[in-house]
Amino acid sequence: MYQVLGRGKKCYQCLMNLGAPCEVCPVNNQIEGPHTYLDPIRHRYETVDAVEINMKDHSCGHAMVFSTVGTGEKLVGLLPNNEESLRQLSVINILGNGYSDILSVNTRTQQMQSYRYSGQVLTWNPMLYTDDVYEKTMRQYIEEAVVPEDQGKLKILLNMPELCEQLKALNRITMHYRVKIGEEIHYYYLKCARLEEREDLENIVFAFANEDNDVRRNELESMIVPRKTVTKRKILVVEDNELNREMLTELLVGQFEVLTAENGEEGLKMLSQHYKELSAVLLDVYMPVCDGFEFLERIKDDIMLSSVPVIVTTGSNRPEDEEHCLELGAVDFVSKPYNPKVVKGRLNSVIKLRESAAALSAIEYDELTGLYTRQAFFHHAKTLINYKSDQKFHIIVADIRNFKLVNSIYGDKAGDRVLVYIAKVFSDSMKEGILARYGSDQFVCITYGEMDLSVETVEERVKKIVEEAPIQNLVIKYGIYENADLTQPLTIICDRAFMAMKSIQYSYEHSVATYDSAMSQQHIRELMMENDFDRAIADEEFVVWYQPKYDVKTERIAGAEALVRWKKSDGTMISPGEFIPLFEKNGLIVRLDEYVFRKVCQKQKERMKQGKVVLPVSVNLSRATLHHDGIVERYAQIVYDNENPFESVPIELTETAALYSIQIQGLTEKMVNVGFMLHMDDFGSGYSSMTSLNVLPFHVLKLDKALIDYIGNSRGDQVIQHTIALAHGLDMKVLAEGVEKKEQVEFLRKMQCDEIQGFYYAMPQPYEVYDAMVEKEQSERK
Repeated sequence: MYQVLGRGKKCYQCLMNLGAPCEVCPVNNQIEGPHTYLDPIRHRYETVDAVEINMKDHSCGHAMVFSTVGTGEKLVGLLPNNEESLRQLSVINILGNGYSDILSVNTRTQQMQSYRYSGQVLTWNPMLYTDDVYEKTMRQYIEEAVVPEDQGKLKILLNMPELCEQLKALNRITMHYRVKIGEEIHYYYLKCARLEEREDLENIVFAFANEDNDVRRNELESMIVPRKTVTKRKILVVEDNELNREMLTELLVGQFEVLTAENGEEGLKMLSQHYKELSAVLLDVYMPVCDGFEFLERIKDDIMLSSVPVIVTTGSNRPEDEEHCLELGAVDFVSKPYNPKVVKGRLNSVIKLRESAAALSAIEYDELTGLYTRQAFFHHAKTLINYKSDQKFHIIVADIRNFKLVNSIYGDKAGDRVLVYIAKVFSDSMKEGILARYGSDQFVCITYGEMDLSVETVEERVKKIVEEAPIQNLVIKYGIYENADLTQPLTIICDRAFMAMKSIQYSYEHSVATYDSAMSQQHIRELMMENDFDRAIADEEFVVWYQPKYDVKTERIAGAEALVRWKKSDGTMISPGEFIPLFEKNGLIVRLDEYVFRKVCQKQKERMKQGKVVLPVSVNLSRATLHHDGIVERYAQIVYDNENPFESVPIELTETAALYSIQIQGLTEKMVNVGFMLHMDDFGSGYSSMTSLNVLPFHVLKLDKALIDYIGNSRGDQVIQHTIALAHGLDMKVLAEGVEKKEQVEFLRKMQCDEIQGFYYAMPQPYEVYDAMVEKEQSERK
């Protein structure tokens, strides 16, 4: 039955899915002897092998294996009539059917020779042979088929002179990228390999495969000496001692494919080239050039390289070495001399744990837009910078303003369409470089070379983007950092572009801003303020000022609001407008809020001990503080420690925090149950939520200056009148802040507002001034 096979088919046993290959199968046992010939009808190279095998009935039979090698009318001249042709054909045989397109290129003439052509990957058709050469063909393929954000790295890889230099050192290179076929994105990879050992490197083989199919990625590595199996996991051994390297290799080679490096620097290069294929790294600690500690330090912030587990090997018995390696990201330790069972056991455990995690591609590409993820961006951007070290690099970031509002108005699907649209236009406008989805509604691109990134030019592009957007009134802000300082970490470089973008975040006139020297100085100033924070807290440089609140009817002080000021040891004052937004951004505001609250409570206790009148002094809490664990218990304990009545230290929450009423409803109820009085601050400054008034247990509503400034306007008067009536109907008092004119005071008195705060009565004052004002009023009453 084995003789009835036709051309292009495998043996009958495999063809009919009758189980595993026969024990004596020539392919399964890699028996030498396939013959290559050219099919004169289809112009394809074919390999055929026939081997005698013993049948189950003890008779003699033959297993015959046919496979297609190449295609193209002009391949007749490359019939295997010399050693080089035979060598090229053997490479194609070994690659097998996992690769859809295979070709070779003569590095001197750049002439291309196709061995397999699917019609799906390459736009060059070998059946219609022309004088096309490598450079033109590859450029056309990249521009027509490869997604824009991956074109840059392929152009870099496929530059023939640079590729030849790399292959002289590496023998083979793999590049993963994406191709758009119709409306679908497909994941591909390309393997480039040298065919000869000599230095002049005359021929290179290129093999293309679709990762979406379950192809055998490592088959090209077998082109010189085919492996008997392709299922071995790959391990990298980094060890400077030659004897130890040989021992580990001999120990592991039966179960793993072993790569070796004689120092940490060489190991880093091999890890960068093979991180997608490696299952684990065995790393010696003490080595010349680059030791194990430096190796771990250099990969810990790179999510791609650090995704490969590292097992440290050492003859040291110092516990601090082990602790330091574990802190740097090592997953396990193996002591010297090596115990074979321990080494294999720990390797298998680590690999099993890693392979149960999500696939690496899931953290490399954003599922919605197809762009790189933020983590992958940092990895590939570092590679690009190192590869193009002679170029000027630029960072461009984009942010969709009020994207949550877009989702709430148009729906999540429309929001997704906006994100996909921005990703596409961003990619189309940046042909050279790497792009990523940096955050939920933020994008980043690193590009290089000379280009027009002037504000005027980019503003025109943004205008067109907005006009063609899938929704109306889309607002996009761009930040640009030209000729970036590459001595800084990538995170800092990107932060500078975002700093430029944020400088126009609320501007209606500008959509683009460039990071400049003024922003650089501001950035330095912010770093200095961050660095000075701990010392300023310890030295009590943050001082609490008091802005009095006045009863509308009596025009006497009814309380105050605590406001923080930063008075440095040299006497200079830093405006709250500088440090408050900074500390809100970096999280230090949580500590500052508690510092201010504690100082107010201490002063209230001091007043009680002195027998002075204790008026309520409200303290602002930021949204970050509200979401901090144990906030109610900690603040209540401060009140108890200072023996304060809870009503003497009300808590002010901004309306921005109140917008998240569902999230903080339980927290505010807990605060009220403990005894705190709650004030809603800044009401009317933005998106006012009636739901917040209904759900959250506020005692006082503070009308923002933005509303007060409308007094005198008929519509504004109506809004304030009805807001005050609404608050009173909900058993809330009303305080108007930002009051500066007598006419405003008279109107608020007429509307039965309860309290007023503003420059008309008093500006924020140091405690001593506020204390004197209160004492003066008390003495006048007597």
